[in-house]
Amino acid sequence: MATGTHGLVFSANQWQFNGLQDAKDIFTRQVSVTESASNTKKIISTVSWQFDPDRPQTISLTEQLTNWEGVLAGGCVSDPISGNWANPQVIGSGDIGSGNSGTDIAVRLPYVFVSGTASTASKPDLFVFDVSNPAMPNLVKSINIGANGINSIFIKGNYLYAASPNDTKELIIFNIADPPNASEIASLDLSGSANALGVTTFASTTAIGRSGSASYELAFIDVTNPASPQLMSQIATGGNIYDFYSTTKRLYFVSQESDEDVWIYNIEDPANPVIITNYDIPGTTEDVSIYVQDKEGSNLLVGNIENEMTVIGATNTSQMYLRDRIDVGGDVNDITCVTGDLLFLATSNSGKEFVIVNGADPDNLVEYASFNFPQIGTGIEYSQNKVFMSVRSNDSLRIIGPGS
Repeated sequence: MATGTHGLVFSANQWQFNGLQDAKDIFTRQVSVTESASNTKKIISTVSWQFDPDRPQTISLTEQLTNWEGVLAGGCVSDPISGNWANPQVIGSGDIGSGNSGTDIAVRLPYVFVSGTASTASKPDLFVFDVSNPAMPNLVKSINIGANGINSIFIKGNYLYAASPNDTKELIIFNIADPPNASEIASLDLSGSANALGVTTFASTTAIGRSGSASYELAFIDVTNPASPQLMSQIATGGNIYDFYSTTKRLYFVSQESDEDVWIYNIEDPANPVIITNYDIPGTTEDVSIYVQDKEGSNLLVGNIENEMTVIGATNTSQMYLRDRIDVGGDVNDITCVTGDLLFLATSNSGKEFVIVNGADPDNLVEYASFNFPQIGTGIEYSQNKVFMSVRSNDSLRIIGPGS
């Protein structure tokens, strides 16, 4: 919905913007559209008229519309949070089988999807759990994609998009409209043998991040028809791309290129993405995760393999700055957050693979709580007052809730 001032016309059975205003009899209408917040537009429709030369009259209606798909593509989860998260407890767990290792997680309750890599090509790589009873997750489907497994997954609509090290299909698309009968419906082979590491989908486009050995580490793929993905454009960044955060207008990602950690692209035309800026986080390299927090402005939460999560002030992307950093003692492999204060991290710290950080003050991060798992945390999501986590073991799915 384009910002600006518009008139309206009813054509082809729908209202459309037309000109700067429209008129009927003595009435003139003008519709003003402004962006009141990220993914939110404020619309004021004003009708003016004049019966008497000395008595101009107007009446206005104001409404706000939210691009909820853009909101759900990233940002802190708005689900309510309650209970004692200073004392987190494991509610349940799910096994993906001997020889398998969990790499990422995606949630669409009452189902949870876990990706993995396996010791042999004959083992499955995508697992679907029914968590209607979170204390007893039930594995309802497993899918084998062939060699090398899956590194990252992302859900949009009725489809799950996967980034794979498989050299013949770096992008794999699954139909998950009926999760117990999920199935692979398409794949795309990108040039070269570089592994696909990260994935996100926005509008009708999927972005794939690849290892630095690729000629192009970032690929944009048209998935208007998910059964027939088509490569649109590619970009070289010079380093591994592990993780994304996307809206309908912007793509944020982290690259292991030594001089630029955070990259931001305008993706309104994904066939011709345009770089907005990049940012070198002082003193850090090898970033592997990124998320967004709206707290005292827009912040980028960035995790690296130097044991740190950093907060980057990004309200003005032309003047980004380091707000704070916290050492959690291990690689920060994935991040999610809840609207308010709590940030949840999946780490490689052998004593606390699950870490909660209080982010109420982005300039003063404080470790809030932690939990120890037998293996490295690889993926993390929050929904309905529970944290869903993948860990690098066959007992990969972990469901965490607040203590009493």
